[in-house]
Amino acid sequence: MHEIKPKLSVDDIRLGCDIQTLIANGYIEKVDAYDEITGWQTFTRDDAVEFYVKNNSVVCIACFGDCVIEGVYIIGQTPSELIKGLGAPNEIGEAIWVSDDRQQVPYEYFSLGLQIWFESGKAVSVFCNEVY
Repeated sequence: MHEIKPKLSVDDIRLGCDIQTLIANGYIEKVDAYDEITGWQTFTRDDAVEFYVKNNSVVCIACFGDCVIEGVYIIGQTPSELIKGLGAPNEIGEAIWVSDDRQQVPYEYFSLGLQIWFESGKAVSVFCNEVY
């Protein structure tokens, strides 16, 4: 279980920490995941959490597995369950095709620095940002 502290950290890794902290904690770079558009490197040690790094600093953290925010479980929740736990999102984005047969919809929680993505009516990922 990964604990998300909005605008701050996931587990013990803080937004803004340097790349050496990730490496010292056993995270390795997914070289094939380098994003040429954003210039972000991706670090992970399991498939449940990814840390995105720009200029040697963590700028975004994504959770794809079991995670909790202020006692609210995220992944697998329906939009209504999530709203019951976190309140209404500031914005619900447009559906985006993530593959030929899959669409996802982002729920934006600007005050928490979170973007929670839904697919087929269930939360599948949450992205944590320091500045939103």
